[in-house]
Amino acid sequence: MRFQVWVLGLGLVLGNPPVHAEHVPTKNELQRQEAGIRTLAQALEPPAVSVSQAPPDETAIESIGPAGSYSLDEVTVTGTLRPARTNETSTTVYTVDRKEIEDKGANSVGEAIRGVPGVQSNVFGAGADVHNNFFIRGLPNLGIGILVDGRLITNLNQEHFDLSDLPVYNTERIEVLTGSGTTLYGTNAAGGVINVITRKPTGPLEADLKVEFGGYGYSNYSASYGGKVDKFGFRAGYRQFDTNDDYYYQVQRPTTGLFTGNRPNAYQHAKFYDLNLSYDFDDRNRLRLDGYLRGSTRGIAPFSIFDPARPFLDSATGEPQFEITRLVTQANGLALTYDSDLGQARDSKLQVLAAVDRNLVEEFSGVDLGDPGTYTDISVLNFQVRHNWQFNPTNNITYGFEYQRQFGRSGENSGEITSFDTGQDLPALFALYTWKPLEPLVITAGVRATFVGNIVARGLVRDIPSSVDPSVGFRYQLLPGLALRGNYQRIYRAPNFNDLFGRTTHIGNPFLEPESGNAFDIGLDWQTGGTSLLRLTYFTADVNNLTDYLLVRNACDLNGNAPDCNDDPRSNAERFRVNYPRVNSSGLEAAFNWKIASEWSTFATTTLVDSRLVAAPDPATVNNQLVQLGSINNSEDGTFRVDVAERNALVQTQYPLVPFLTSRLGVTYEPPGGLRASLFANISGGRSVDVNHVGPFDTLHPARLTPGSLLPGYTTVDMSVRVPLTPSVALNGYVFNLFNSYYERSYGNPGPGINFRVGLSSTF
Repeated sequence: MRFQVWVLGLGLVLGNPPVHAEHVPTKNELQRQEAGIRTLAQALEPPAVSVSQAPPDETAIESIGPAGSYSLDEVTVTGTLRPARTNETSTTVYTVDRKEIEDKGANSVGEAIRGVPGVQSNVFGAGADVHNNFFIRGLPNLGIGILVDGRLITNLNQEHFDLSDLPVYNTERIEVLTGSGTTLYGTNAAGGVINVITRKPTGPLEADLKVEFGGYGYSNYSASYGGKVDKFGFRAGYRQFDTNDDYYYQVQRPTTGLFTGNRPNAYQHAKFYDLNLSYDFDDRNRLRLDGYLRGSTRGIAPFSIFDPARPFLDSATGEPQFEITRLVTQANGLALTYDSDLGQARDSKLQVLAAVDRNLVEEFSGVDLGDPGTYTDISVLNFQVRHNWQFNPTNNITYGFEYQRQFGRSGENSGEITSFDTGQDLPALFALYTWKPLEPLVITAGVRATFVGNIVARGLVRDIPSSVDPSVGFRYQLLPGLALRGNYQRIYRAPNFNDLFGRTTHIGNPFLEPESGNAFDIGLDWQTGGTSLLRLTYFTADVNNLTDYLLVRNACDLNGNAPDCNDDPRSNAERFRVNYPRVNSSGLEAAFNWKIASEWSTFATTTLVDSRLVAAPDPATVNNQLVQLGSINNSEDGTFRVDVAERNALVQTQYPLVPFLTSRLGVTYEPPGGLRASLFANISGGRSVDVNHVGPFDTLHPARLTPGSLLPGYTTVDMSVRVPLTPSVALNGYVFNLFNSYYERSYGNPGPGINFRVGLSSTF
């Protein structure tokens, strides 16, 4: 069956092969033919994922873009072939630009990166939920580096960083590095990197307004204003988002039949504020200040399938038949960045960044959501010095120093559970050297040394080992339009504050070990005729001590009396952070873009993943850790229990919620004048259930599935239309799930049927 799925996915990508090869211009030719390049750029701009491409005789590699924008892999990768920014790189970096964000109708980074090769997501359609998981090459988002203008914010999480918390109304583009980025981006980039680049005040004063309405109480308002006046630039933005998400669903179970209902407790209310200030001292030195303030309130029902045989509220206890939760999130951050061109030929670039970010997550449960609640309050101080030096045409080095300090508090608002209040230091040195010994060959070699100090919390002293992690890569231009590339990266990820001491949807484990392992990939880039580009990559990663959850019984005393913690031994359970001894993930990612004609373009992306839990945690080790944690918290101990049967059922199964196959295909019609219409198909294959994270934890709910079970795959079709009404006003319309397919996007989390959005946008 798996072989058939792999072959099917590969066939979807290879169905329209490129037609012929063509000479790729040199750098000098590109500079002499700027007007022609712009025309080619517009012709090649795809409707979906813009795939990185590298002319074979381009040698410049830059880490800092126009107006100080920070870019992945020491390059800016775009689909517009800007001649001064093209590059050669062995890594796979994909860019989602503003045009694609609009085509998808995306409101958040999580929605915007759907369909990026190597990225698999459970956020298709409506629904505000903490289980909007995403994976890069089969590895979970705990190990994905989330950057905003170059600063790492992954560690500002409650259980994983929810990309629905990052809006895109003020985003210029999103760059996604698939594969480990530990060398340049730190321990939280073991699985990949997502870099959100916000809009910068670089041009004349300009205002953007947007108003949208849609089904299930959806409303979205955003406004931004800014530009550049002489040496000073500014941009301010605001967004307000509301939805009820009380949509009707249908879920089929093979033995118990059809479940129907309206999704409960799925509302969301959010407000976002952004401010960007910049000052150019001269044409070689720039200073930038970026700040944000974000707040949201969300209703959560992790397993929202009703049991028709039970009333919503239990007559004896008054409790709902499943967990009802409210999450309140407050986040803010401030970053100061200085960019300088040191070399006369602009071949030496220095960047100094200092930032502080804070995220407070509170969780309230119970029928009236009136319990005291738990909280995790994390702040991250980030300081970076990064220098990129192209010291001759064939040699480039990027190196620097990064210091990160995580500090925070966690506990119960009532004070009944003793809070953790501690900090963690993560200084690091890094370097990446790029060498071009031959015209068609580029070789990279890098290393990162991470130094983790002792962590002291309530009498517990943890000495987390430091690590030195190398990486190597190559790119060889076999033919003018055909390149071979490969990479190796040593993986290392130190547990963050939330992993160790979190106190919201899970119990943190202060005894976690760092993740380690190895990641490899090899691939081909085939560009033909200036009209199409095919990129294929095979990848594999082997990770030891991967951090995730395990369900433990009789542990409620460690984390308060949650609704699923009662006297019933079948459901008295809590989620506990543990190390999975070994996880292996391998597969294929592919992207194909084709400009069929002047007004028509098409694309296809596919990711096939076999992500295996090779070994499960040892119950005795987990129980011992729980006992020690109970002693630290002055809780009862000795009664904890790991469900051995469920634990054993996890071994050799697909990693929870990772689809075997994810594909996105589309076609866009865009004649002159601003009209644009796109049609997309989204395909998700079978996914393993996540019984360790979402309930019901008892065995009586008829919609419950056993560990290792697969949710069926599904296909949805979306449509987007942009109609210009005036030169500055456009009508935007979106229809999601056009054919009204009902599906379960993650375990216990049904997706909606057909739904829509319509609105106006204006730029003046």
